[in-house]
Amino acid sequence: MARNGFFTGLDIGTSSIKVLVAEFVSGEMNVIGVSNVPSTGVKDGIIIDIEAAAEAIKKAVEQAEEKAGMTIDKINVGLPANLLQIEPTQGMIPVPSESKEIKDEDVDSVVKSALTKSITPEREVISLIPEEFIVDGFQGIRDPRGMMGIRLEMRGLIYTGPSTILHNLRKTVERAGISVENIIITPLAMAKSVLNEGEREFGATVIDLGGGQTTVASMRAQELQYTNIYPEGGEYVTKDISKVLKTSMQIAEALKFNFGQANLEEASLSETVQVDVVGSDTPISVSERYLSEIISARVRHILDRVKQDLERGRLLDLPGGIVLVGGGAIMPGVVEVAQEIFGTTVKLHVPNQVGIRNPMFANVISLVEYVGTMSEVDVIAQRAVSGEELLRRKPVDFEPQPQVQPRVVYNNDPVVPANDNLVPQPTQVPPVQKQEESRPKLGERVRGIFGSMFD
Repeated sequence: MARNGFFTGLDIGTSSIKVLVAEFVSGEMNVIGVSNVPSTGVKDGIIIDIEAAAEAIKKAVEQAEEKAGMTIDKINVGLPANLLQIEPTQGMIPVPSESKEIKDEDVDSVVKSALTKSITPEREVISLIPEEFIVDGFQGIRDPRGMMGIRLEMRGLIYTGPSTILHNLRKTVERAGISVENIIITPLAMAKSVLNEGEREFGATVIDLGGGQTTVASMRAQELQYTNIYPEGGEYVTKDISKVLKTSMQIAEALKFNFGQANLEEASLSETVQVDVVGSDTPISVSERYLSEIISARVRHILDRVKQDLERGRLLDLPGGIVLVGGGAIMPGVVEVAQEIFGTTVKLHVPNQVGIRNPMFANVISLVEYVGTMSEVDVIAQRAVSGEELLRRKPVDFEPQPQVQPRVVYNNDPVVPANDNLVPQPTQVPPVQKQEESRPKLGERVRGIFGSMFD
């Protein structure tokens, strides 16, 4: 059940930084302020320049404050799935009170007992999600408070991430003059927000086509089963257009936004657009079909890589199919291409919040929804994690991100309709696969719809 009150969310993306303020009243979420500013100091979803990123965050917060008519002093920050690990954990305590009635303090204690799980020095606990409580052997309890018992057990999932990334995230937000209320795992919040109850139970996959990267999250049995990040997104489509047509990034972005079509069958051979070329005073004429070939090559390349990994994890046949979100999913033809590649149901998720019905805001909306709908038990568990100082190993100074785990370089360059080489390919971030426990557990194109939404 949603909690009443005001909640905030901060989505630090590679291409843009978004802040959202919403009020929950009687279980309904009402957006009262939102901002969207260009991102600086961020690469592949990771902060690489604290000062630059802090300035962009500060600007986004100020814009959201102006629209919401209130001051933001603490904020819930989204954390990407980079090097995320998910592990099962459990804890057990005797109920100490004389009445043997289980209280908030007991839930806090049993969560802390589960946090004693050995964590390597370079990692930090981000969140612990209780799955069930067991009171004197009786299983499947969601909230044990008020019950009587002698022994209280908890089984749940523990999420950990690299301490350096978490430290730099906190430091950057604090440098912007805001305190971090909670760090929210973005793919987990996204899956819970975008998928309906049936999709979360029987299984579905969310693909977030962002600017600098693509994030995949699969959920089944109400649990995050798999997540992965691919360091390619909408910006790479723009770079391909710029490279192949030898034009500036600004012109390439305008071409993608106004004339882009990922589905070749829908692109016109007769319609053309004039493109200014670097080093020439005479613009060239480019057909929409040729532009579509450039775009389609990169989109297909990204989705093909996602398909391979989903097949490997036996997640492509989930009954809920594929749900697309993110700014890259807005482009006409992306859904049709995805349906062809995945061979399953594909739909585009459009948020139903008034004023921000745009897939590119799905991420920041999901962060606020996640926090606003946390149960009291989840809140207690998160507070226990935040207070476990022994598990918070923070680096003293900011340094470039270390290679915590080996990264695999891929050389499968997409085919484009020219002899020009595309931009160098990035490296792949290892995926996260939930460790298994022994017990069962989106015709006619429309262009420029969202371009002036917050101008």
